[in-house]
Amino acid sequence: MQVKENWAHIVGRVEKWTAPKGPDEPGELVVRVERVADVKGEGGNPWPNMLDKAEGSTLRVQVPASAAGALEAADGDAVTVDVRRGREPGVVFANPEKIRVGKSR
Repeated sequence: MQVKENWAHIVGRVEKWTAPKGPDEPGELVVRVERVADVKGEGGNPWPNMLDKAEGSTLRVQVPASAAGALEAADGDAVTVDVRRGREPGVVFANPEKIRVGKSR
């Protein structure tokens, strides 16, 4: 089964951050989703959004090694990230250039 290209902009709270085990390993963010928005592609048209009904759910976000090593996140931090869904429901993959974490107060 081939997965079609898809992207969604997720806004939520970090429930857990698991740092990578090594320098070339991914990390994992567990995010409680508060809002979901479309991501515009080339020409201004939105990518298919396969997570449009994810508000209120929890997602496991795989963070590529290129971004995971420098990511600092703690439980309760605000997070925004563009993600794409793969084959396994509940697991999504982050765009390493579109991850923003704001420290909780």
